[in-house]
Amino acid sequence: MKFSLGFTTDYGQFYLNEKDGEGDTENEDFWSNEAFNDKLAVEKGISIENSEGIVKCELEFLDSKSLISDFSDFDHVVEASLEVKTGFVQINDCPFTTLILEEKIETGNYRVRVYYSNLESAYSEDPKDFYRIEMWKDIFSDRHVLKRFENKF
Repeated sequence: MKFSLGFTTDYGQFYLNEKDGEGDTENEDFWSNEAFNDKLAVEKGISIENSEGIVKCELEFLDSKSLISDFSDFDHVVEASLEVKTGFVQINDCPFTTLILEEKIETGNYRVRVYYSNLESAYSEDPKDFYRIEMWKDIFSDRHVLKRFENKF
């Protein structure tokens, strides 16, 4: 299943979590220095760093681990795990947690990989930043950066 999404968010982030997730996004450790550097915060849900305003992204559920291993087309690539107990995964904006997408999936642990593109344009008058998100069932493991974007702003 693949979804193309466009929505508005503030505070430079949006959420990917299970339905009715109880993560503490206000915890001062949530957006730690490491999370900011990795462009992804994790706490029973995932917060994806993005530019302010319009978010253009794609979410795809895979049957097995992603086959993408060449990251040259992307600025930044990071993975984290998400446990889904409710059987529903959601994308919500920030700060209102308005429901953007809700999809029924199997319960279990998922690996979430986020590919960031066109980050140098993210804060320009005509931003072209784009976020590709892939999810597949996998064992639970810590956040891991596969390619790091070095801010040039």
